[in-house]
Amino acid sequence: MRKIFIIILAFSWLKGCYNAPVQEVNLDPLAAKALYDTTSSYYTDFSTYPKNIADLPIGIFDVNTASTAALDATVMLDRFDNITGGEQPDAIRDFAGEHFIYYTTLSDADSIYDANGQLDIHDAAIKNTLFLVGDKCAQGEKERAKIVIAAGNITRATGLDDTRAMLEASGSGVKLIGVIEEGVKGLLDILENQPMLNYSVGLIADSLTIASGAYQQTMKDVLAERGRRSSFPFVCQSTSAPDSLHRNSLEKAFAAMIDSHYADGQPKPICALIIDGGVDDCLAAEFQEIINNYRSKRINGNYPYRAVINDKLIYINPSECAAMECYRVLRKDNNLALRIGEQQVAHYSDLPM
Repeated sequence: MRKIFIIILAFSWLKGCYNAPVQEVNLDPLAAKALYDTTSSYYTDFSTYPKNIADLPIGIFDVNTASTAALDATVMLDRFDNITGGEQPDAIRDFAGEHFIYYTTLSDADSIYDANGQLDIHDAAIKNTLFLVGDKCAQGEKERAKIVIAAGNITRATGLDDTRAMLEASGSGVKLIGVIEEGVKGLLDILENQPMLNYSVGLIADSLTIASGAYQQTMKDVLAERGRRSSFPFVCQSTSAPDSLHRNSLEKAFAAMIDSHYADGQPKPICALIIDGGVDDCLAAEFQEIINNYRSKRINGNYPYRAVINDKLIYINPSECAAMECYRVLRKDNNLALRIGEQQVAHYSDLPM
């Protein structure tokens, strides 16, 4: 009888712990509070997470309040055949019928700023993710996300790895996708067979992104993961928000990037351009005209700009790369909603306190 009681007790304990997170030895302190410290304002009860997450919304956060590129790219994505899953547009939005939670951090959200008033990107990645996977907001209750897309200057070293470890330990099944990381992976997939020492990569972004060196560090991380040491050098040109969203500003930034690269002397030609928000057909045509004008400039009998930039560029939109990876992950895990109806987007800008 005593043995039966012990077995029943053990079974009851295991059943009660079925959804409980498993402690990670090297878990970030903030992530550990979110998982295990019930007295913390960041504690999130993952034991109540729905078993079937397919019908939950896609969560997207951006630490850059001037940009909606990640949301726009995800909502509008049409790069796959919705029937076969093959990478072939079918004139139907890939996330048709899906619901979205879009969260941006307000400038007065003290909880993600350090004592010097500087944005703490690492904590922002964790806290913003907690908001998306939580069921509370300033207005009351909210839906929880089934996947999270992280936009902004977030790298593996500044939040991605620790946030992923937290989600894995939570047992929720929620996964995290980084916009910069997927943009770099998308670029390297295309340039996989190109000799890196012979080319450069252009980057047009806001000044904070460029100052952070997020793309350069992510490229080193991804290349190391793929067993490669050398890296493409970056040619960076900043734009100022919100005018950076205007075509005229992008054209000026593109021309300034070419001039700056030429002024450096002995440049490696730019073969690809990373620009968040992407380059549509009209902007690509305008960029091509700028390229043609530079490459046709003759100085002392030579055409020096032909060594500065390739005749044709590869354009990389990191937000679209992240949206594509989001689709692949959800389809592989059978977590696409496959809902008949209109897309819905819930906007939030408050942090849970």
